[in-house]
Amino acid sequence: MLVHGTTADTQTLPPASLSLVEEINHRVINEYAEAIAMLSIAAARADQGVRATLSSVAERLRDHADAHRALLPPMTEGYVNLADHVAAICGSYARATLADRAIHLILKADDILLPADRGWRVGLIVAELVRNATRHGLKGKAGLIDVRITRQGDRITCLVSDSGRAEPGRSPGRGQRLVRALVAELDGAVRWSFTPTGSFALVHIPVTEGSSLGEVAICSAPDSYAAQ
Repeated sequence: MLVHGTTADTQTLPPASLSLVEEINHRVINEYAEAIAMLSIAAARADQGVRATLSSVAERLRDHADAHRALLPPMTEGYVNLADHVAAICGSYARATLADRAIHLILKADDILLPADRGWRVGLIVAELVRNATRHGLKGKAGLIDVRITRQGDRITCLVSDSGRAEPGRSPGRGQRLVRALVAELDGAVRWSFTPTGSFALVHIPVTEGSSLGEVAICSAPDSYAAQ
């Protein structure tokens, strides 16, 4: 399985810029590793109570490093199973951020083979929608985030919902702008909706590059889904 991340276009970046992106990501991972090593050394020298705390912090940093690593951009051509890729992203994010907040993340995804660069962008979209659900839908409190990815003919449908109550009238933030930009790069469409039982983000993306969704209507999530 290939792993991916960042918002750079790996197909259009000049070699020098692509190398810089790769180097920055490599240094971030190394800084995580250095911080984890320092905490581990400190834990070994501390008494039992402090040792447990430092070990817990080191483990959390490992989870954040895994979450960052899961979003690294593809550096080679090939194909990725979208279900495996999104599972890695959701799993690492859940361990790093959601577990201590009692937020339960459910993922149901079809096995869909995509070019690595295209699968990477879909993964970024899902990651940002889950973050938005955590911050704005659930507001960091306990609840449920549900991610469903299916293939319907020549398009991929992704529905991310939460059990919170986001403000319907709030201005679009950086997260929504990022999602819209990524969806546009994939020639897709996205719409958010808000109900008394939760918030929904519905994304449609063509399976193949250069395809068009035609006159596809992006509708609000049905009430029957919200009750499931």
